[in-house]
Amino acid sequence: MKLALSLFFTTRIQSISVDRPLSFDVFLKINNELILFKKAGDVISQNRLDDLIKHSVKTIYILKEQKQPYLNSLRAIVKDPDVSNPIRAKFIKETAFNHIDELFNNNDVASIAKESEGLVEDMVEFISGDLNAATTLMKLSSHDYYTYNHSVNVSVYSIAISKCIFGNDKNLLITAGLGGLLHDLGKRKVDSTLINKPGKLDAEEWIEMKKHPGYGYQLLEDVPTISIDIKRIVHEHHEHIDGTGYPQGLTDKQILKLSKVASIADVFDALTTKRSYKEACSAQEALNIMAGMAAGKFDPEFFKILETRADNGGEVTLDKNVDPCILNIPFKKAG
Repeated sequence: MKLALSLFFTTRIQSISVDRPLSFDVFLKINNELILFKKAGDVISQNRLDDLIKHSVKTIYILKEQKQPYLNSLRAIVKDPDVSNPIRAKFIKETAFNHIDELFNNNDVASIAKESEGLVEDMVEFISGDLNAATTLMKLSSHDYYTYNHSVNVSVYSIAISKCIFGNDKNLLITAGLGGLLHDLGKRKVDSTLINKPGKLDAEEWIEMKKHPGYGYQLLEDVPTISIDIKRIVHEHHEHIDGTGYPQGLTDKQILKLSKVASIADVFDALTTKRSYKEACSAQEALNIMAGMAAGKFDPEFFKILETRADNGGEVTLDKNVDPCILNIPFKKAG
């Protein structure tokens, strides 16, 4: 019997756990038809998985009714004390990719946002508190910049920086991480051609792009399970301490502290991530750029936390008033 595609959700083949029994059925698409590859209880070896990847199999199909067992399997690996940190990091990120995909494509934002709390809790437990440890999570994949890696990376940086500033308050760190994960949620209401445009946005496009923090806030405004602080992070992550940010033009004391952290995390990851139209800055180069922006854009105390965890020595500049998170233009190296 041919199974309808609507019965399935897709995920990356790298998210399959190896050498342990599956808790869900795995289907592959062959000749435009879904074929059962492994059933629940079967085991996939690392060699078999590597062979599929070698033959360009990128996607697996899982019945929607088995989604929870699939997500539980990912979290079980993350929670397993016998699993190495690199493997745990990989599965944290695979879980994150699933949540981000749902956040940007599923209409039930409230449920997905709530479900993401468990993921962020795992991130908080995994991150040791300094940025060097946090980079383990961010070097694992070059997935789509806007909807996947960037959202996860901003979450990771927000947790790590917040832990350095505020200590080990678990609830606060989960708030910081979930705010970072959701910070660009409003971009789901922005035309994708603007988000992916390789070049400077014109005046009309810029006006539309600057609406995304407000769009994100609107999507979460009536969700009772999401705290007001998380909603504020989404709404305020482009505000500047000198009042030149958007969408509200808030000044220093009006901006939530965790929003200030998210702003720093957002820009740092935007600069250090490779995109289709530019190479990634090194950490040192990104810090050099951000140091020139810090006086009006960032909380100086919070920026210092980031700055002291990498040597500042790049020779890279941005044109005045360029926002690396929004305006899709390359940085330029001096000389």
